[in-house]
Amino acid sequence: MKVLKLHPLMTISLLQMQIQRLLFCNVAVYVRNSLANTFDTLKEAGFEEEILVEFPIDETLSLREFEEEVEERFNFSLELCNKDNKPFMNKSQHLFQLACNTEKREERNYQLDISLDMLMNNNRQSPQQNMW
Repeated sequence: MKVLKLHPLMTISLLQMQIQRLLFCNVAVYVRNSLANTFDTLKEAGFEEEILVEFPIDETLSLREFEEEVEERFNFSLELCNKDNKPFMNKSQHLFQLACNTEKREERNYQLDISLDMLMNNNRQSPQQNMW
């Protein structure tokens, strides 16, 4: 089970890194409808707890449900984003689907890297053949 750990002195950037690690996506954090500064603490963003809170992530939730649950519980807003920092258009997509999509992309990129390495090795081994 994935657990989001929140502390009032945690910065927004640490929260963003934790979301990236747990959910394989980027996140924009909003405070009172304005984009939060990455150096602000969660307390400054509206987090009212005084101690570390461990928040289990239900990966069966849709993106919209997760964002709403965090906002209701912790008084700041999240918007989950793809790797290009563009908000996901399909908010009914489930959290567990984010990891599946990322793994497929990484596999595809990994295969591409292997073929590029093979091409470069072939070029080094026979430079005279490539001249013609």
